[in-house]
Amino acid sequence: MRAEILASHGRQYWVRELSSAVDSAPLDDMPAVQSGKQRLAVTRGRRQDYCVGDQVEIETIGSDQAVINGLESRRNLLKRSDAFRQKLIAANIDQIGYVLAGEPPFSEPLAARVLVAASIASIPITWLVNKSDRVAALACIEPRLKLYRSLGVHTIYLSARDDEPETWLEGTLGSWLNEKTTLLMGQSGMGKSTLINRLVPDADLKTQQWSQALNSGKHTTSFSKCFDLPQPNFSPGSRIIDSPGFQQFGLTHCSRSEIENSLPEWADRAGQCRYHNCKHLQEPGCMIRAATDECMIDAYRYTIWQDLVSEQDRSA
Repeated sequence: MRAEILASHGRQYWVRELSSAVDSAPLDDMPAVQSGKQRLAVTRGRRQDYCVGDQVEIETIGSDQAVINGLESRRNLLKRSDAFRQKLIAANIDQIGYVLAGEPPFSEPLAARVLVAASIASIPITWLVNKSDRVAALACIEPRLKLYRSLGVHTIYLSARDDEPETWLEGTLGSWLNEKTTLLMGQSGMGKSTLINRLVPDADLKTQQWSQALNSGKHTTSFSKCFDLPQPNFSPGSRIIDSPGFQQFGLTHCSRSEIENSLPEWADRAGQCRYHNCKHLQEPGCMIRAATDECMIDAYRYTIWQDLVSEQDRSA
């Protein structure tokens, strides 16, 4: 039987059976997921390389449990890593919404790293600029937002606490979310949970139920979970995946060339360096450094590149 993972914690997963119409469809042609029976599933052995959004083959055990026997091919996969392991975040998603704000100030290096990961995974990403009603704080980050818009980053402004959800549904945010599976990400304190609770009124209740089933205790924000966006406000198949907040986002699983190709302002210049294996640090004839010195590449963006290269060297 085929199922989709809705929530995960350790080696335990909350899955939803897929209907026969979905069962027979190739992943790339997947229709809206029908609401099937949900149950707790575990893996065989110590395997933990599944994540929310994965479609899996399960073997049912009794009326409420199952064992995962296999993984369907993924359309895409977003992950992060450090020197020791990789952390799978979500699979088979249509887009990413990265929630940030000016108060507290968002971490640009973290946001930039997620942009790199999304580009490498070929997943469209939009910055959701929350707390847009705080004019002074927004003004402080607007120059950086303007820079990233010039690099092709799409932005949507909102106030998750004060806006009426009806204004979202009828506006840009609603149309952006509709008929898609959207992964919401962001560092702690940016208002992602508030946004989700406004979009999905019973999100807290579902999270508590899944937390009990997955034995995650009080750590209700420490696991990813997928919510259906409520009808009739949204079309069937509209979903959001809530991922835990984070303070680090390692990219040691990515090659230097992948990272380089994901940076728009690097694209036409890196191949013009004197040395084909130029790291764009101290090498003579480096066109990236020259462009930075001439203010054609943002100086702070260049420091983010330096940090990424240093991280790669440490993990080698």
